[in-house]
Amino acid sequence: MKRVWFFLLISVVGMLVFFVGGYWTGISSQVRTVVKIALPVLLFLTTLACRRFEYLREWYRLALGFLAAACGFLASWFISDPLLRFVGLSTDSIQGLALAKLFDAFPIVTAAFLVARLGGARPSDLYLRRGKVKIWLIIGLSTFVGFAVLFLLQAGGQGIGMERLPAYAPWTLIFVFSNALMEEFHFRGLLLKPCESLLGRHSANLCIALFFTLVHAPVKYTPDIFTLLAVVFVLALAWGYLIQRTESLWGSVLFHAGGDLMIIVGIYQTYGST
Repeated sequence: MKRVWFFLLISVVGMLVFFVGGYWTGISSQVRTVVKIALPVLLFLTTLACRRFEYLREWYRLALGFLAAACGFLASWFISDPLLRFVGLSTDSIQGLALAKLFDAFPIVTAAFLVARLGGARPSDLYLRRGKVKIWLIIGLSTFVGFAVLFLLQAGGQGIGMERLPAYAPWTLIFVFSNALMEEFHFRGLLLKPCESLLGRHSANLCIALFFTLVHAPVKYTPDIFTLLAVVFVLALAWGYLIQRTESLWGSVLFHAGGDLMIIVGIYQTYGST
């Protein structure tokens, strides 16, 4: 019964950090700024309490992971848009969208990594290690290639000629790999191992997959949100299991980047003339 309450609590905090403090755009910019500053402050105090008091000690690593995630969102909030303006682009072109994703991912990953390391997390705690290279390399590459084939078939079916794809390719790769690294590190790299110590191996993967999926609920690049969320949930479970199985983040990054190719055709159709 205790693990059920832990599961619910972690899910709620996950939604608070990643949805309310992260991807939710249904509030004004001023309110979002306040939330993005307030959450790291509250989580910092929580992390200090978990480190100081013995009865909260088991929650320290998880509190640190959420703190690092919130700090990543805060860094991106103040850095990503100025970087995009600096290079003279906006999100009304394929190039602008790709660089916007890169400029979003870089401060999130960098800030979250630094906070986690300052709090005592080792790279191996974050799955930033070689792990079982043969397994993750085979699975990661094979799934990426499989999704790439589906992507090419999808592009052809939507009337996007092969002559356009080479010009789009660098921006496509920047987009999918930036997003894949950011999300795999931000969710599973920071949180999977701390959740395992509280919930157990399979429940930890399920918990993170749940709020990872729900965070994607407001997306607007598909008319069938329920099918999308069902697919995202299954993929999230697979990515988490792959990390646990190989003790490394890199296979899931390759797998995730391949999966993200499935949303690119819609971007091409919208911005392909720019």
